[in-house]
Amino acid sequence: MCGSITALGDNQTFILSPYYDPRGHTPSVRVLAIIHHAVKELYCWFHCDYNSSVSVRAQVDLHKDRFEHPYGTADLLCTEPPDCPYRYISIHWLKDQNITYLPKFEVRNRPPPAAPSVNFTVCISTMYGNYNNVLQTIQSLEMYKLLGAGRVTLYLNQCHQNLEKVLRYYVEEGILEVIPWPIQRFLRTSTAWHYSMNSSNQVGYYGQTATLNDCLYRNMYRSKFVFLNDIDEIILPVKYNDWPSLVKVLHKRYPKTSVFRFMNHVFPSLPNDTRLNMWRDIPGVNILQNVFKEPATCQCKLLVNPRKFYQTSIHYVLKHDGRFTNLPVDLAFNYHCKEQPPAVKRDLLVEDRTIWRYNVSLQQNVNKVIQRVSAWIP
Repeated sequence: MCGSITALGDNQTFILSPYYDPRGHTPSVRVLAIIHHAVKELYCWFHCDYNSSVSVRAQVDLHKDRFEHPYGTADLLCTEPPDCPYRYISIHWLKDQNITYLPKFEVRNRPPPAAPSVNFTVCISTMYGNYNNVLQTIQSLEMYKLLGAGRVTLYLNQCHQNLEKVLRYYVEEGILEVIPWPIQRFLRTSTAWHYSMNSSNQVGYYGQTATLNDCLYRNMYRSKFVFLNDIDEIILPVKYNDWPSLVKVLHKRYPKTSVFRFMNHVFPSLPNDTRLNMWRDIPGVNILQNVFKEPATCQCKLLVNPRKFYQTSIHYVLKHDGRFTNLPVDLAFNYHCKEQPPAVKRDLLVEDRTIWRYNVSLQQNVNKVIQRVSAWIP
């Protein structure tokens, strides 16, 4: 076992976590996993409270978006057995097996909480490499708080020690939940999202789709709504000051929608006078200086009612109840601030200072954080 990922003995099945799922005709346990596409038969072993166990064959549902990699995210759906009060389950590829030494997994969300503890959670899929974008990470987390986030869940593969200290600060503050994600200990992976880009990979982009699905189930009953985006992205309202005001309008306008998609605007880095950057000694991008946007693209990011979702990919939900709506950019968009030159000609860039609406509060809040963590950062 390794925290958030557990390898089974077949070396083709990697268990993330089981979640209680009362939706459907009968209550089930939905086990999130990463499996080889050849895996067809697995069993859930329910550990009954009276020292017995019951095996149930899982319905193996491999998500369609594995981008040709041999491994992909999967749901293992196991119907609850009758007359077996349980708290833990095990997984095995055999129906008849001595389960004494099998890993036990506590089933999450059972029973579901009566009400969400926060209105908005932001799910940040895998942070990897020697990531040291300290300033932008602080700015993003402070923007999430200003906009209405009650929780941020981040899957951490690796980052620079400077950023580890920043993440620790936010964990201690209570806004950030960090889930260890050591995917490379189990499967070959890289930043390539499609198998054709790196055929030595077994799973794409550090298992990004697995983290997004796990985050949605983890927050299904803890959060009223969940955003899915990266740490260098912010879902930015245009006509409203925060997410509660935006969502109130969205639900009046689109009452049957459970998934909202936000168009993506990249804000690239342009030559700036560093004297205007009060944080020039802090490593990373200053989002307040990136105010020219490229044309919108369909690399959308999502706002989801997690209780209506079943499976998600990166830019769209694969299975869900209710409708999905592509939102116009004059309502809100995905503000994607990147440390890279423009991908289009300069005359196609459009100045957009929407982010400056939060300038005063953001600068004050960022300064407070930097004062508290600067002693840790060389």
